[in-house]
Order: sequence, then structure tokens, then C-alpha cells
Amino acid sequence: MTTDNPHSQIEDEAPFAALLDMRPGISADGVGTTHMTIQDKHRQSAGVVQGGIIVTLADYAFYRAVRSVLEPGQGAVTIELKLNFIAPAREGELTATARIVSGGRRIIVGDMEVTDQRQTLIARGLGTYLVIQRPS
Repeated sequence: MTTDNPHSQIEDEAPFAALLDMRPGISADGVGTTHMTIQDKHRQSAGVVQGGIIVTLADYAFYRAVRSVLEPGQGAVTIELKLNFIAPAREGELTATARIVSGGRRIIVGDMEVTDQRQTLIARGLGTYLVIQRPS
């Protein structure tokens, strides 16, 4: 990968995030964040951000929270995710924040919220990750 690619860090971590222009934030102490500036490509026909993109932003933040507590050689995959949409997102910046609420050796549960630049709550949810061993 060349160093002149502005998305190289994101592509190394999560190619889908680069595709959707999601930017990683915090990944420490069981907390994860991601950010996204709303663009036309994120909107559905009614002019609001498509729900699946909001779910993806929340799930990516949750993964970043989980990643912060994994041991070397471990990975994690989403096994359950529920998100309630509270308000529409039309323009500006979205931030997803996830926090681990229960962590075990194999199962990690966390909550997620997505807010806009005015701190309006866009969505809130709960998810579960399964800790796996990465193949050698």
C-alpha cells in the first residue's frame, strides 16, 4: 500500500469503512468511536441517511470498543445487534460511541449510540460480539 493514500490507515483496519468514508476514533478501555460526514451517497430517496449505514457506523464503533480489550491473537465477530432509530440524520457529522457493558472470555455485550453534531440522539442499540481465535 502506498503512503500517498489518505485512507490507507482505514483500509488496513476496515476496508468497508473507507468505502463509506467512516473514520476511526477512540479504541481504548472498552470504549470505541467512529465518525462520518454525511454525503449524498449516504442518503436514501427521502433525503435522510439510510438506516443500514447508521447500523454499520454503530457496529464499527462497537468493534473498536471490543478490539480494545482483546488479547493478542484474538478477533471478534458480531453475533447480534439491535438498533432503535430515534431521529433522522440529514446533514453534518455523525458520531457513534460504543461501550462494553459486560465482557467475558467468549461473549461481549455493549451498548451503542449515534449522535449528530448537535448531540441529537439519532439511534441507540445493544449488541453482542463473539471472541474468536484468529487463524495462524
